[in-house]
Amino acid sequence: MVHVMSKVKYPPHVAEDILKFYLSRKAPEYPDFVKRTHQWVTPDYNIKIYNIYEIPEDKLYEGMKGIAKRLNAFTRFEGYVYKVINLMEGSEAIKLMQE
Repeated sequence: MVHVMSKVKYPPHVAEDILKFYLSRKAPEYPDFVKRTHQWVTPDYNIKIYNIYEIPEDKLYEGMKGIAKRLNAFTRFEGYVYKVINLMEGSEAIKLMQE
């Protein structure tokens, strides 16, 4: 399994509209092989959401596209931005640096 993180940020004045859209289930669903394992919200000047997903390694590209497709549906709201990031275990990063 590969871990992917999405970082979402939006201003508080659109939070109610985003919640309504989220609950309406009008955004595309994640592909069935993408499993969201964690979700954290940090209210700050902006609302920030961090999601962690597990995706089978052989479906990484399709999984990241599916996550981006879903999150992109929310960009209709002013100030909503997101980023999808492929994560690596610290021990794997160390191995790469030693090669």
